[in-house]
Amino acid sequence: MAKKLNYYEILEVFPAATQDEIENAFKNMLFKYHPDHNPDKPDWAHEKTAEVLDAHKILSNQLRRTIYNFMIFAALREKPAEVAFNFFQGADKKKYEEAAGILQEGIALYDSQKQQALIKFQHAFATYPLPEAVYNMGVFYTATNKVQEAMRAFREAVKIEPGNQHYIRTVDKLGELIREIEKAKQMAGTGE
Repeated sequence: MAKKLNYYEILEVFPAATQDEIENAFKNMLFKYHPDHNPDKPDWAHEKTAEVLDAHKILSNQLRRTIYNFMIFAALREKPAEVAFNFFQGADKKKYEEAAGILQEGIALYDSQKQQALIKFQHAFATYPLPEAVYNMGVFYTATNKVQEAMRAFREAVKIEPGNQHYIRTVDKLGELIREIEKAKQMAGTGE
């Protein structure tokens, strides 16, 4: 998988930065990367300026920033947890290994072909109930603004692996995000 750009890194601010700090960093980065200040590398300057504009677009809007922060927290699970099988579970072990391979195929496709990746995650989960596969379905649904489907997927991951604190926190954080989205919709509807 290609390394994703982190908007906080682009603006050189901490995730806890205030809106004023984000605005100041945005102005500084625009100045730093402006093509007029980098005449020897105009293509690089345009690319960096575009990254700064994208970062500002997300981080300057509180709801977008909240969604972005959730997406950082709920990143794809790239490797299934090891499972110990006994001698009598040879068929289960084979299904687990097959599902783990399918999961890896989905992860490889995620950045370029999200819909195909979802199909792979679903196939992996149908082959063997990997919590990572259903969790990754939740990540896909969140990225495509299907938060109710995401919640169902994350809750299923918790059911399969009830002791996984990350899965539990993901459900809690998504619940907070859903409440914030509803609040923003209500405020937009009332004109506040």
